Amino acid sequence: MKTMTRGGHGNAPHISHVAFDFDGTLADSPRVVVNLYNEVAQRRGYEALTTESYARLRFLSVRERSRAMGIPASHMPGMMLEVIRAYRAVTSHIKLHSGVPELLQQLTERGVHAFIVSTNSEDNIRAVLHNNGLERCVARVYASHHLFGKALLLRRLMRDTGIAPSRLAHVGDEERDVIAAQKVKAAAVAVTWGIDPLERLQASTPDHIALTPQDIVRFVAPRD
Repeated sequence: MKTMTRGGHGNAPHISHVAFDFDGTLADSPRVVVNLYNEVAQRRGYEALTTESYARLRFLSVRERSRAMGIPASHMPGMMLEVIRAYRAVTSHIKLHSGVPELLQQLTERGVHAFIVSTNSEDNIRAVLHNNGLERCVARVYASHHLFGKALLLRRLMRDTGIAPSRLAHVGDEERDVIAAQKVKAAAVAVTWGIDPLERLQASTPDHIALTPQDIVRFVAPRD
């Protein structure tokens, strides 16, 4: 299978800033997050996720997942905060996906500014970056606990840096990441090694689908 590109961006040497999602995109953490979620769910009286149920949920939207798990939408923010607090104690166990350190280093070398936009906390993200010696490769972390708040974070990033949408790419592993990029008219890059399966990512029509971290480098910072 080859890397896929859609829309009018094509290879995008004009992109100067890349906003990465964190969990699932840079960090190989979904299984850790599921374990933390199960601890919270048990305390709150909800059913724990199994390997089989987690696999099924990957094909659903975020709202569909909430309904399938039997969790009222109003309870999700509180549960997320509990998971994020528990995450802090396990940051030393969080590994980055293979090829991600090289990806961030190459973008830095080629003059592309890397940012992180995430529903995780800045402290957690900074701890993982520090443990992997990559703090200097990320200019800033934008964090929000709102599941659908990434478009606001991307707008804040563009306002803070003074860049136009055409100079920004948002890289994520979920349909909601693609939608957030599309809302602000940035290039949407979907990665296939995270939470959402390829079929769901394709249906959201990103500008580019990356099969490996190097595909991201080739898309946003190709060699002349």
